[in-house]
Amino acid sequence: MKYVLLALMMFFAQLSMAAITHGNHGASRASLLPSCQELNSLPSPHCGLVPTTVWGKGANDDVDVLYTVFSQNGHIYFTTSVDKGQTFEPPTVVNRTPEAIYDDGENRPKIIVGEKGKVFVSWTHKTAGRYSGDVRFARSLDGGKSFDTPITVNSNRALISHRFDSMSIDSEGRLYLIWIDKRDLLVAKKQNQKYRGAALYYVVSEDSGASFSENRKLVDNSCECCRIAVDQDYQGNIVALWRHVFPGNIRDHAIAYISPDETPANSALLKATNDDWMIEGCPHHGPDLSIDSQNTAHMAWFTQGEKHKGLMYGQYDLETQSTRYEFVIDASAAASRPQVQVMGNTVYLMWKLFDGKAMTLNIQRSLDGGKTWKGRESIARTLNGSDHPDWVTSQSKLYAVWHTQSEGLRLFEIVQ
Repeated sequence: MKYVLLALMMFFAQLSMAAITHGNHGASRASLLPSCQELNSLPSPHCGLVPTTVWGKGANDDVDVLYTVFSQNGHIYFTTSVDKGQTFEPPTVVNRTPEAIYDDGENRPKIIVGEKGKVFVSWTHKTAGRYSGDVRFARSLDGGKSFDTPITVNSNRALISHRFDSMSIDSEGRLYLIWIDKRDLLVAKKQNQKYRGAALYYVVSEDSGASFSENRKLVDNSCECCRIAVDQDYQGNIVALWRHVFPGNIRDHAIAYISPDETPANSALLKATNDDWMIEGCPHHGPDLSIDSQNTAHMAWFTQGEKHKGLMYGQYDLETQSTRYEFVIDASAAASRPQVQVMGNTVYLMWKLFDGKAMTLNIQRSLDGGKTWKGRESIARTLNGSDHPDWVTSQSKLYAVWHTQSEGLRLFEIVQ
């Protein structure tokens, strides 16, 4: 019966969403898998868009479970797998009423699996204005069997950008949502004042998403459309890394702690990368972040600055507030979407590279904390469209996750 209901829901969702345009900035679109072309096929991470995955424990803590959210036909879906993505359970609809959703690589649903069956999901709803949107949130208290009615997190409801949401949870169980917001730009325009870029706003929940704080501004002058990277430091505090518009229209990266308490805007911002990239407009190519046990932030990003060009790796010491070990991962024009993950003293990099015939997925590793690097390895390729790759960890194991039009969602275990 559940399969029949899901199939009917998918059919009517397709009809209702036929005239809605989704946000798209070049991500892979409709699946080419034969199984996804069948009229009675259920929504799945293989057939949908921008699947995002995390590992967690099952209800009895006896098995590793791959938790996944994805976008398809105006809905966010939640599903699980116990065989590393080979098969998935019938999905649960997160938002029962279909809506226009930003589902490109930089703008994708987020998922956090908490304790005692709590599942938190966020995404960005496409509103009527040009490049406008609202940040949405829903939670489940029964392991993803059902979700509360979604809420809109941003209190400002103007038809402007409230987009590129990120979500994290600290060591005390507080839930954070942070996003790019143009409400201050709108005010500046009305007052005939100049304003660079957008701003970063955030909210905090002390009760597992039942309620949130008021909207708080972290900084002014963020870049307008690059994803925000977040991670915990060695004490479980939340750190954000983003592309910032510095004076002179320099679009390098900034880093800051996000406090659970309200702090003055712009008080925590520190410059994390030094590329001197002057560009009129957003490159739509956000950074990645992974923090180790020594409180070193390992960063991966893209730049075309005066000092550096290409995909970059570097470290930011959160104790001394200094940047070090910067090096070019790949300077070729066909390279994109760098990701970084640190596990112990080993640092892993991953990125996409078009070789003239196919898109390849490449990795590189350092065994000494990012000081020296082994040669690059190509671990996968595809002949058609592909999503941004990502890392997902399961205890001591590391996997590369890649969703492509031709192959669907795939996990590649990285032998350490």
